[in-house]
Amino acid sequence: MVLKDFKTAYGKNLTKNLLIKELKDFILADKRYKYRILVGTDSEIQENGVEFISVIVVHRVGYGARYFWKKINIKRKMDLFTRLWEEANLSLEISKEILEELIKERLEFDFELHLDLSTTGKSKSVIKEIINLVKGYGFEVKIKPEAYAASKIADHLL
Repeated sequence: MVLKDFKTAYGKNLTKNLLIKELKDFILADKRYKYRILVGTDSEIQENGVEFISVIVVHRVGYGARYFWKKINIKRKMDLFTRLWEEANLSLEISKEILEELIKERLEFDFELHLDLSTTGKSKSVIKEIINLVKGYGFEVKIKPEAYAASKIADHLL
């Protein structure tokens, strides 16, 4: 049950059912627009482990968005590559569960999983493996600079 403990942008705690309702209500509020749901995670080393922020963004294309976020603290040291894999795994788990719930609602939207990876820099050595993992689940993948759910929104919340 990875969809528990999400918060609104203003910090209001949401149950899984309330989170799904918020997403559904935003999409149904104006059917004239196309919608995209984006999931991404970023992380930061802390003194006693690693802090991960995962976000779910519902984007009314051309007319704004809402986001929801969740903080996860893992109390162990991780190197960069382990953190990148964990970011991808957290996003995958959230994506699988959220899609399972939203498909039941019969809503129309596009879906993207955003990875905080780049073809340059330190993450380039694991980029192919992580992208292949995500694509293996059938998800559309975005990396920097297009992966703004992970590289901008989640990063801002760290």
